[in-house]
Amino acid sequence: MMNTAPPSKWYHNLWFVLVMLFVVLGPFGLPLLWKSPHFTRPWKWVLTTLTVLYTVWLTAASIHLVEAVYRRTQELLGVFP
Repeated sequence: MMNTAPPSKWYHNLWFVLVMLFVVLGPFGLPLLWKSPHFTRPWKWVLTTLTVLYTVWLTAASIHLVEAVYRRTQELLGVFP
């Protein structure tokens, strides 16, 4: 009798998890990563670190963009009272 592992869930697919981490969900995709059997523990730590750094960078870039738009709006309001 063969002991076969049950098929993996579709949401544990390697590419699906990576897209969720870096394109759609960011840190909210980390539970998918940690429950997925397709990644080893060291890779889970590497991807967790990259996800956190990527999220921090995106947050800082968003803040910078909002500040730039606010400054430009204030300049335009000074020109057109």
